[in-house]
Amino acid sequence: MKKLLLIAAAAMMSFVAQAETKTFTDDLTVSVNGESSTQQATVMVEELEDGNINFRLPNFVLVATNEDPETGEVSESKMGIGNIAVDNLPLTKGDNYSTFEFSGDLLITEGDLEGVELWAGPILGPIPLVLTGKMCDGKIFVNIDIDMMSTLSQIIHVEFGKDFVEEKTFNDKLTVSVNGESSTQDATVIVQYPMMMNNSDTQIINFMLNNFVLVAQNVDPETGEVSESKMGIGNIVVDSLALTAGKGFDTFTFQGDLLITEGDMEGVELWAGPILGAIPLVLNGKITDDKVYVNIDIDMMSTLGQIIHVEFGQDIKPVYTVTYVIDGETISTEQVEEGGTPTLPEAPEKEGHTFAGWTGVPETVTDDVTVTGSYTVNKYNVYYMVDGRIIYTEEVAYGEAIPNFTITPESDERYTRTFEGWDGEHYDTMPAHDVTYTAIISVVDGIDEVVNNQSSNGKYYDLSGRRVQRITKAGIYLVNGKRIFVK
Repeated sequence: MKKLLLIAAAAMMSFVAQAETKTFTDDLTVSVNGESSTQQATVMVEELEDGNINFRLPNFVLVATNEDPETGEVSESKMGIGNIAVDNLPLTKGDNYSTFEFSGDLLITEGDLEGVELWAGPILGPIPLVLTGKMCDGKIFVNIDIDMMSTLSQIIHVEFGKDFVEEKTFNDKLTVSVNGESSTQDATVIVQYPMMMNNSDTQIINFMLNNFVLVAQNVDPETGEVSESKMGIGNIVVDSLALTAGKGFDTFTFQGDLLITEGDMEGVELWAGPILGAIPLVLNGKITDDKVYVNIDIDMMSTLGQIIHVEFGQDIKPVYTVTYVIDGETISTEQVEEGGTPTLPEAPEKEGHTFAGWTGVPETVTDDVTVTGSYTVNKYNVYYMVDGRIIYTEEVAYGEAIPNFTITPESDERYTRTFEGWDGEHYDTMPAHDVTYTAIISVVDGIDEVVNNQSSNGKYYDLSGRRVQRITKAGIYLVNGKRIFVK
């Protein structure tokens, strides 16, 4: 009787890489119509510059094992299938590994393995093929289903490497209550994160509480010595639990009949789980990156006459978001555990303003909350000075218009004074500091008018430049910038 088995040879194919080519050698398990075998094989992945990949499984052959009915000798015959090559596969990146997949009709091309003369792939033409895979830096796992029912009357399933999942281990206290009496023991929970399907955003986990036992304290009535006895229950394993996002943690739940499988703890010979069969079980859990909390109710009333309640870890409180907003803009956010108090951030310094404080700050956080901050506008002084003296001052809010102030300087019998403006840096609005302006005043007397050829407009000055109201005695005077003699 012939058994069709499958082997992918480890021959290397050389093909031009546009970027980096990675080679993986691992076990290749092949199932043909329900019969399987495992051999070593090699696949290659070419990482393209656009982020996609080319996948290669070269020189794929079917191996038939033949047994001589008379001598019992076993021989092998090889039937070449060819090279499974899928180009330009999109690579979907996850947190811990990337995924790729292909579904469609594929032409398996001719191989070049020595000793194989006939390759069926090119003869059969394009055939239905489904390929899914996961890949990280040093590891790859691939499933290939080849539908040859219409040609060779068989379905070929190819599995390369071992499936890998992210796995987290949590060590904590396990409190067990049986009919109202409780005890505490150390325990370990394992949570696996299998690959999510590309068409789903839901994260799936596998939950494992292995080697679950009931511990009883026994007191010798004569000696008073205390000893422990263990009754094995088994492994509580629940696969494909959907995670639901909560406030600061994810939740998962299961309710139904579950078969508790046999454990392997040393010293426990009997495990009740497999004997009892599937029993009603309710599991509720919360999980974060570094903590897990689980409640399990196991209904054994119909078998052992008891309800077992299991609690692993400490309850995980919700985490809420505190949002800090100033002038409609979020300046920061904070994650606060339920019942905690927010830590108020330092408000940014926004020029010309003083932070007035926060409003809406809860004493304890019980839900998402928005805390609002506000500022008050600072006021600064503008000073107007003449001859070193402040003649006017006004308090002006930051950003407001600076007041326009003018003066009319007094002239005397000798000098004519004219206001020319203010000396100081010009601002359209009040800056975030005090401002000082000094008056610019021009001073002119009769001599200045003569020197500068300016008209004195009917004013009379003596030779010292002092103005006189009228000429009452003989002498030399300055009139309209000229000297005149009066006898």
